[in-house]
Amino acid sequence: MKTCPNCGAKMEPEVNFCTSCGTDIRNVPLDNMQNPSTESLNNSGVEEPAVSEIPSADRRAYRAAQSSEQQTGQTFEKISEAVKNFDKESLGKWFITSWKTPSAEQQGEKWYGIAVLLLEMILFAWSMSAGIKKIVYSSIPINLPNFAQEKINSFIHSLGFDIFFLVLIMGAGVIAGSYIAHKFVYSESIDIFNYINKIVQLSNINVFVVAILAFFCFTSLKTATMPIVLLMILSSILYVIAAAFAIREDYAGNKDYFYGVILYLIIVAVSIAIAYMIFKGQLITQVQQAFNVDISKYFNFGITNQQI
Repeated sequence: MKTCPNCGAKMEPEVNFCTSCGTDIRNVPLDNMQNPSTESLNNSGVEEPAVSEIPSADRRAYRAAQSSEQQTGQTFEKISEAVKNFDKESLGKWFITSWKTPSAEQQGEKWYGIAVLLLEMILFAWSMSAGIKKIVYSSIPINLPNFAQEKINSFIHSLGFDIFFLVLIMGAGVIAGSYIAHKFVYSESIDIFNYINKIVQLSNINVFVVAILAFFCFTSLKTATMPIVLLMILSSILYVIAAAFAIREDYAGNKDYFYGVILYLIIVAVSIAIAYMIFKGQLITQVQQAFNVDISKYFNFGITNQQI
């Protein structure tokens, strides 16, 4: 049999022109005359063994490895295709529209919202850790030995990760609370990524707030404590309000919107409490390990009998 190089149709050996597409196949070799060593080469130019030549005990592992390689290749192809198809104009338009009219209906890629949130959280944690480092070293009047500097740097680096996870847990709590409240009010499920886009679109002014916050942290954190605290509070309020506003739709729900907001605030409060307890435990442990100092008493807000 012959295989047409143009359409892949199978032809009898005596056929000179493909009956499917008309391609000249007079010089096409018969299928059984093709070089087997060429067919067994993979994309890297290395000859692969025929499956029949592999011992039966190893065939399953061989096929699994082949499947894994194919899946990896497909994943990289999808990533490459996504990078090629990246539309910066659509992303810019999404930002501009969200700044001008935050509640406007607009379509965007599903990753817009979650990518913006993660970048804001990373920038916030990085800025705060850099500012704390500046405060520590500016408060020490003498030059520290290298081992002490390494210990402080390691502690601040870990603290930056703790701050990031603190913000991440609280941010996830806000999204989860808003999403659950929306489902409670309207008894319907919507795509979570589109819902995150809606929340971030409403709070996209936070891009500027976090950028200004980072500027203060990297330049004059010690002398700008009040502006930094106010910016942190403003960023949190904008995000919480945006998530509460995202619950409401233009049509009536099965439950009253007011009770949806109450449910949302309860979930947010629980997530903040959980994030605080995790962060407190991590901070106490890290300070104890790094400096052998117990700071747990500073997190005790209760009134002891001696204080009464």
